[in-house]
Amino acid sequence: MSRQARIEPVFAAKDLNDKITGWVVIDESQPENETVVSEHESQAEAIRAAEEFEQRED
Repeated sequence: MSRQARIEPVFAAKDLNDKITGWVVIDESQPENETVVSEHESQAEAIRAAEEFEQRED
């Protein structure tokens, strides 16, 4: 089965200012059962982790 992942920012909302505090990689291989597979401090780290996740064979 092929894997598919996406990354999303994590926000900390204070007043009207939204600040990105991190990034998560979400396994969307089964849309009805999406799960967070890792958390990262930078978008670049999250992109690398998502690519590695998609290429991983279990």
